[in-house]
Amino acid sequence: MLPSKDTVYTQQAAMMVYDYDPVRALQIVDSAVIVGNLSDWQADKNRARIYSQTSLRERLDSLMHWPADTRLDTARAIGERLLCHDSVKNSLEEQQNVLEILAMAARLKKDTVTWLQRSQQLVEVCRRQGAETEALRNEAEVGAALCRMGQPNEGMTMLDSVIVSLASSEPFRFNELDALVIALKRKIGVMTATGQTVEILPLARRIVTMLSDYEQHPDKYHDGTYREPSVDRREDYIRFYRSQAENFIATAYADLGKTGDMQATFERLENIIID
Repeated sequence: MLPSKDTVYTQQAAMMVYDYDPVRALQIVDSAVIVGNLSDWQADKNRARIYSQTSLRERLDSLMHWPADTRLDTARAIGERLLCHDSVKNSLEEQQNVLEILAMAARLKKDTVTWLQRSQQLVEVCRRQGAETEALRNEAEVGAALCRMGQPNEGMTMLDSVIVSLASSEPFRFNELDALVIALKRKIGVMTATGQTVEILPLARRIVTMLSDYEQHPDKYHDGTYREPSVDRREDYIRFYRSQAENFIATAYADLGKTGDMQATFERLENIIID
């Protein structure tokens, strides 16, 4: 049996490609089990993460010859089974990993009740580990879910509290930056759903400003957390969220009838994509 360091069939190798080549990532996971680098339950966890978190979502269903959203149903089924596995029950870190998969699958499936439930469980598990930034990240999910469930006052209060807490975190490094970007996105989603277009602009601009500072001063944000992109993936990370933020801005300007501002924003967006 080949040791881990002598083969490309590892969890790390699969996670490096799952976002843009999920089929290859699944093949790597299968091979990692064969050569002994992953146990069956660890392989299942990685498969569920690939199904729920790859960017090629509909494409993966098509490549696997599955009906739409089968990958999300499969991720949920695997995740629920893993929660009963001793290796998960005995590890808060593994509980967090599996609950993140289940929360993501529920949100993408638009199963708001389950999204809320799993996010609340994540907040508890993260706080039990002393991982406050991770807890705040998931409180943002709780707030957004509450808004979607018809509890806008409670949900928005939670979202605003999370944003203030993350922005004032000491130290404020990549993990806090990333969590704040997500929290701002969740608030933008609520604002969009409720037609509060004017309030979207400062939130999206704030994302752009933070990403620009990260781009110019990456060392200031370095924290070595697993969420931090490697140097060769940093540009992709910044481009991805910057393009989303600029798209929020362009859409808001369009809704407000500010054609000139909208066109200028679309030009910036085109430059981001081309670069």
